[in-house]
Amino acid sequence: MARELKSFDVTNAPELRRLIEEVCAQGEACVLIQADEQLAILSPVKARPKRSARPRKTGILTRKDSLWSIIGIAGDPDDPTTDVSSNKHQYLAEAHAAEVK
Repeated sequence: MARELKSFDVTNAPELRRLIEEVCAQGEACVLIQADEQLAILSPVKARPKRSARPRKTGILTRKDSLWSIIGIAGDPDDPTTDVSSNKHQYLAEAHAAEVK
């Protein structure tokens, strides 16, 4: 059975409160030292909640996008176009111009 820890009120100890807030914000324990002697370990009671991963954006590429017209153009064996990466701006402009008409 675990022993209950003693409590200490830090209401009137602003420097200690500042140190505690810093430890809690970082979510990691720290060792308190004095003249190269380790005196105590200060650790947060609750672990800092981990950030949840940002949700992925959906619908980035739609049929209305001019990029859609160049998808897969290098995969057609009858199409001699093999320089998509070096001429991407030209192909994007042509695809956009065709879409606007």
